[in-house]
Amino acid sequence: MHSDMHPYLIMVLGLAIVLTPTLTSGQVGDIARPIESKELKCLVCKASMAEMELAASKVDPNKKVEVGDYRLDTTGESKKKKKILYAKSEMYLTEMMETVCDRMDDYAKARYKKNGRPVVMKMMTEGGMNPDMANVNFVQEGDLNKTLKHLCLEIVENYDEDIIRMFQEEVVKDTDIRLCSQVAKYCKEQPVDDEYQYEESEENRDEL
Repeated sequence: MHSDMHPYLIMVLGLAIVLTPTLTSGQVGDIARPIESKELKCLVCKASMAEMELAASKVDPNKKVEVGDYRLDTTGESKKKKKILYAKSEMYLTEMMETVCDRMDDYAKARYKKNGRPVVMKMMTEGGMNPDMANVNFVQEGDLNKTLKHLCLEIVENYDEDIIRMFQEEVVKDTDIRLCSQVAKYCKEQPVDDEYQYEESEENRDEL
């Protein structure tokens, strides 16, 4: 599905680039200046975690799978077989991590016209074309956003165990802040988006 949409997204991106010629600190003419690698890794990390949270939220909350430690007793049965939620299983989470980076094909690098703030924007949402596209100027580069997928794969490979632990918790939330800022330190110098509100402990607040 993603590969079929990609040519369409490139066409939309090409049209969106010429929307507004207003000059800001984040653009040259109507084309946004490139995003620094450190900022980009932070943005890709947060987008990847958001995609994983979205995918996990769509799994049937009542679906369970039987797991065991694969050590057999004298009858040939697994000693510790039990049922857990499918969305919490290592099998599902591994599959989720293996496919999430394909979704980076649906994103594009951009900067907000108002203040030049960098963003990796999802071009299509479940409701159709992302209406926020009108508020940004896109970064015009020749890699067709392959960098986004490459960074996503690097993040998943380096922090797969941390991601699995987070998604196996009873309540899954703030995974973008926890992984990208607190664990991987990609966003250590990045401000939290104004529109993103979350609860943090006094200990975490003191660390930031």
